[in-house]
Amino acid sequence: MTFLSCLLSAGLLVFSFPKIEWSFLAWIALVPFFCVLDGQKPWVAFRRAYLVGFLFFTFTAGWTCYVTYIGAFFLVSFLALYFAFFGMIVVYFQRLTLIRRIFVLAATWAVLEFIRAHLFSGFSWVMLGHSQYKNLWLIQIADITGVYGVSFLVMLVNLLIFEILRNCRSFRDCFAALAMTCKASITVAIILSVVLVYGLWVTGQKKSYEMVRVGVVQPNIPLAADWDESQRPWIVAKDIQLTQQLKDQKLDLIVWPETSLPGVFSEAPLLTNEIQDTAVSLHTPILIGSIGNDGEKYYNSAFLIGADGQMQGRYDKIHLVPFGEYLPLRPILGWINKFVALDDFNAGKTYKIFSLQHNKNFGVLICFEDTVGGLRRHFVQAGADFLVNMTNDAWFEDTKAPFLHLQAAVFGCVENHRSLVRAANTGVSALVDPWGSIMAMVIDGHGKKTFTEGTAWGSLPLNHEKTFYTKYGDIFTYFCFLCILMAVVIV
Repeated sequence: MTFLSCLLSAGLLVFSFPKIEWSFLAWIALVPFFCVLDGQKPWVAFRRAYLVGFLFFTFTAGWTCYVTYIGAFFLVSFLALYFAFFGMIVVYFQRLTLIRRIFVLAATWAVLEFIRAHLFSGFSWVMLGHSQYKNLWLIQIADITGVYGVSFLVMLVNLLIFEILRNCRSFRDCFAALAMTCKASITVAIILSVVLVYGLWVTGQKKSYEMVRVGVVQPNIPLAADWDESQRPWIVAKDIQLTQQLKDQKLDLIVWPETSLPGVFSEAPLLTNEIQDTAVSLHTPILIGSIGNDGEKYYNSAFLIGADGQMQGRYDKIHLVPFGEYLPLRPILGWINKFVALDDFNAGKTYKIFSLQHNKNFGVLICFEDTVGGLRRHFVQAGADFLVNMTNDAWFEDTKAPFLHLQAAVFGCVENHRSLVRAANTGVSALVDPWGSIMAMVIDGHGKKTFTEGTAWGSLPLNHEKTFYTKYGDIFTYFCFLCILMAVVIV
């Protein structure tokens, strides 16, 4: 029965994420989880919570096996520890009064997600709050709290429902349970109401925003072709062919995906000239991805080619992916190169801001950088009026990974009230407004959004104001941590 309850909680959580996306399940998914922890000793709670975490991350992060099976196993095993430690903390705080307990435990979950997003380079995917990315009124609170505030709310409701059910063993007990949890229920209901009203107010504000017209290209290039030097002219030709489809849209910018010009940019002058000629013929700047270099140092870079065909600047990726773009602790882990060739990229150091006509400024996030909250904030603080993400999720085959990637990216829009343009080689390519609403996507006639080619374009609002979250960052999680320390003293 214990295993079935753990499986049920993990399954309900998985179903609340892509590709199924029954987001309402996230509000009740952890109730069976709390049932198997109730009254248990810390190490029993640790084991049971670890099982739930392992099952959950197997189905939401297991797509990393397409890069490395061993790495995927260790990643899932490590991520499950966050559930395990949370399980122990649930048992530890059982002596708190009901209302204190549910708020402290919700705060604990938010802090653990914050740690997960930062520790060892971070893994800021499949946060509990991400499951609600289409509930626009609810997620607007992220412009104050970040995604952690939304996770806090979802966890809070799970805890409240569990407390009501735990005290409801018969029809008569139900009335007593409702009375016992009345204060907590009213408090939670007021908080949710305030959050939803705030979201309605934020999304309902009508301002005369300046607009930027942007197009994205999704070429659906097979991953193997990137490694074949003979295929590079074909890859660039395909990107150019799709770009030509946007010639009548009068765009301010066209975005190609990550490494859309395979190889080192400076070593491909003929292909570069073709792209420059395309920008001139369309009278539109083109942002492309390629490998940049400074002598013997190599970077994962984005290059902006202006409407006049001239190079307007380069951004070098700052947040590199461990074991993908560099080998951490190379003196210790260098033996891995005997089995897998891993050359190190260098990390960029500058939050480069590109400018279009009429001072329309943007920052570029390469690959997973659009899931990194602190990085998104820094670009907005540096002057970005909108954000661009170029990525290539072909590594993970036709799985849920691109949709989970999009989920996390949407919260960057809400947190900073900035539009986002995503150009992904195999999808999901999309245009997202400053409040997290998806305005356009590359999608074929059968409704398929990944592993299909095409273009998308549209007008996105430019917001120049900075949100509370942009200015002050993760103050909410620091406050949660303070509440946990106070609870430890009380217990």
